[in-house]
Amino acid sequence: MLRVALLDDERPALNVLSGLIRSMKGVELTGAFTNPAELLQQLQECRPHLVLLDIEMPGMNGLELAAALLDMQEEIEVIFVSAYHQYALEAFRVQAVDYLLKPVDPVLLQGSVDRVIRRKLGSRPAVVEDQEGASIACLGGLELHKAGQPEPVRFPTAKAEELFAYLLVHRNTDVSKWTLGDLLWPDIVSTEKVNHNLHMAVYRMKKSLKDHGLAVRISSQRGFYRLECDDPCDYIALEEAGQAPQVNRENVKALTEAVKLYKGPLFAGRDYPWCEGERERMSRCYRALSRKLAAWQTGQHRYHEAAELLLPLLEEAPLDEEGHELLLRAYDGLQQRTSFIAHYEKIKRSFREELGEEPPQGLRRLYSDLR
Repeated sequence: MLRVALLDDERPALNVLSGLIRSMKGVELTGAFTNPAELLQQLQECRPHLVLLDIEMPGMNGLELAAALLDMQEEIEVIFVSAYHQYALEAFRVQAVDYLLKPVDPVLLQGSVDRVIRRKLGSRPAVVEDQEGASIACLGGLELHKAGQPEPVRFPTAKAEELFAYLLVHRNTDVSKWTLGDLLWPDIVSTEKVNHNLHMAVYRMKKSLKDHGLAVRISSQRGFYRLECDDPCDYIALEEAGQAPQVNRENVKALTEAVKLYKGPLFAGRDYPWCEGERERMSRCYRALSRKLAAWQTGQHRYHEAAELLLPLLEEAPLDEEGHELLLRAYDGLQQRTSFIAHYEKIKRSFREELGEEPPQGLRRLYSDLR
């Protein structure tokens, strides 16, 4: 049985729609409303598969309401019923099943409802593809890859992508719609417009994730959004590795694999002002873990492994004094005198060019002692 809810602020029009729906086989009318707020409040109770909406209503128009409904229940289907044809293009942008003009033609309405019945009840739900191999890369850019497909997942809009990035950084945390609105549309004064934009961005983001079989869950409740992620993510893996209290034989391999995930700044190439603090934090995490691993490898006389960790670190942070000290010791341990001297000359150039001064005294002393 297909469950249907109706919304029209004009009672006579609502009565006509109610009569048409009740006359259809295989359809149950679970709610008829004249106020958008009432429909939103009772959505969980009436649990419709399909909602028929008027567009021009006081308080919240049907397009905004459709976005809100899809945000709350992404499987819901929408048919717009309007006396005006000019909203048709916008209606289909929110994935409407159909756009019917008043007075509603019963034959056209029946055809639209039949399509929903076939889609919802006529066949078993499609099985989501095996998600093994799906991954999210945030260090050095932002790419989501579906299992078995070399091309990354594309979000339909830049705002949908930025919304995903923000929620990923704040995963497992409830984020208010006000925070997201101010963050993504700071120049828009109209609360109504911001809410509409947010609902659309959430819908597009969720649809992209679902269509590509990524194990990312977005939930919403009472004006708050929450992201939970089960797919492998370089940003999350490095953050967790950075919390290891020490390096030992049991965890050195896993920690080394995590540090090698760092390909550049968090969300590189994206102009996200809110991201600067987190970007710097992840850079510090990468540098600290690289130094910790290199120091452990040096203590084990594994100088080659230490150097492999330190060279990319010093590309990221050319004035990292501890990193330079560890690399000089690694070259000394490998008895690579040419590399040892060449690297110290590089240190001098870096400090002179960047700071206009000689290398720190500790590095000068180490060079003198080991040379």
